[in-house]
Amino acid sequence: MHDTHSFERTVATLVLFGVWATIVLGPMFLEVDPPASRIRLTTTAVVFLVLGRMWGIDFEQVLDCVTISIGDRLRDDE
Repeated sequence: MHDTHSFERTVATLVLFGVWATIVLGPMFLEVDPPASRIRLTTTAVVFLVLGRMWGIDFEQVLDCVTISIGDRLRDDE
């Protein structure tokens, strides 16, 4: 069974990732001047926000899996 919605999301993901990689990672491999850091940061934030929304990845859910420790003690907000 072929899901066209999933196919469209996959194509959009590949396009967004390609644009992001060209802007952010491209100057590492090609001899071009890198864009301003605010453009790289903004592009990274927008691409990962859109991809997270598209694939249903919530920031809150991801952070619940991460344990933060300070020194030898765990965080005390749990």
